[in-house]
Amino acid sequence: MSRIQRLLVCLLLGGSLGACASSSAANEAGTALLVSLQNLKTGERFELASESHTDRVAYYSDARDDAARKVQTDEIMSAFLGELDRQGFGKHARPGPAPALGSGSVIRWALEVEGASGQAHWLIGTGSSPDDWLVFQKCRDTFLQLYNITVSYQAVENAGGRSYFDDQARPGAGQKQR
Repeated sequence: MSRIQRLLVCLLLGGSLGACASSSAANEAGTALLVSLQNLKTGERFELASESHTDRVAYYSDARDDAARKVQTDEIMSAFLGELDRQGFGKHARPGPAPALGSGSVIRWALEVEGASGQAHWLIGTGSSPDDWLVFQKCRDTFLQLYNITVSYQAVENAGGRSYFDDQARPGAGQKQR
């Protein structure tokens, strides 16, 4: 992501803080928020958590199997939730958690939000309309832009030694071990 794109994302999120002051997302500030995006075709999973949900220092200090979760400030996560709603997540979301296992040939992506009001998810797949795909892609791209600019210093379990750094031998962030 270029420096200009990062600046635009920061401005967008910063501007959303004021814009969503009257929305339900603003009421979520200071509450535990976890937003996850899963590619059901590849098994990749990415998570963005608020500091109220995941203690940044404690989480990054412990070695994990993967580096899928990144921790962001409560204010940014609240603005992010407001932006997802503005883009259409709330109109398409269903109550409850996304299914743990999905068919990658039918259901392609899952976006899930866990907050003070519970969990909600949106599944998109081969039967979804082109308009729904466009809306979902905007939400997914917003998620991935914030995910990519969020700094993470996660310690990762490394049972494979030097082979861990072989790109073909290890999964990417959020992918399952083989």
